[in-house]
Amino acid sequence: MKRFILSALTAITTVGAFAQELFPNSEPASIIPKHAFGIRLMNEAYTTASNFKTWHGAMFMYGMSSRFMLNAMVTTSNHHYKQLPANYIQKDINQTEYVALTSSPNTYLFESVNLGFRYRFLNADGDHRHFRMALYGNAVYAQQPHDEAEVSLMGDNKGVGGGLISTLLVHKLAISLTTGTIKPFPYTERKTAISLNYGNAYNYSLSFGYLVYPFKYTNYNQTNINLYAEFLGKSYNDLIVANGQNVVITMDNAYKKGNYIEFRPAIQFIIKSNLRVDCSTAFPLVKKSYIRKYPLYMINVQYYFFR
Repeated sequence: MKRFILSALTAITTVGAFAQELFPNSEPASIIPKHAFGIRLMNEAYTTASNFKTWHGAMFMYGMSSRFMLNAMVTTSNHHYKQLPANYIQKDINQTEYVALTSSPNTYLFESVNLGFRYRFLNADGDHRHFRMALYGNAVYAQQPHDEAEVSLMGDNKGVGGGLISTLLVHKLAISLTTGTIKPFPYTERKTAISLNYGNAYNYSLSFGYLVYPFKYTNYNQTNINLYAEFLGKSYNDLIVANGQNVVITMDNAYKKGNYIEFRPAIQFIIKSNLRVDCSTAFPLVKKSYIRKYPLYMINVQYYFFR
């Protein structure tokens, strides 16, 4: 019983005291407490000219130790076809093959299973400050056609990824820098022999979080309110579409290599130290993403269970 109480107090202290590190759109170098279990429900939405697009993810997290955690996630959305449309590849008057632009369906499909880890290898604590660094990695199984050049391990592509996270906390301000890479695997339809081959991608983010309330802690039941400014970017290569031996030519920007940076402001509420609610939106800052429309709206709800 004594051990349980000490573990719970340690977990609550960790979650409450460093609340401004719980970035809504990126992960910190911190690890959830040992033997703590977390569930995060993630939701994204935007509108197109023809319909309303939403994406949903459920993430499950477990602290194996004070330095190592595991996570698993499943996703669903109405972003994808189950297989490519019959008219996906067409021919012009010169018999040159090209990809026909098609709007995605409005039916929901199961997208992916994502398994990952985070390992904190550096921890430097000071008075009202600390600096932490962590490695992360994940592997994703997804089997639906993703016909844009930009790759993502949040439901779009099968592949592996990993990178480095550095997080600095100074009083009420948290700053985190993430750099990573994505190695996507190709998608092939057996019946049509159409294959989609993706290039590697590189993601990066710079996040700022500030605790605006409470002004002074009196107990861990106080609601925390945090404001965030996050800058998320990605660089990626061309999508190559092949039909047997023939390379399909397209001039659409969604198939070309690119890069962009988004600005994502957010507000976060942490209630009684273990319930977290994030509300954020995304706007293009430098160029833009072609796998979504703007503005993008996001709501996350996360709950921690302590052993």
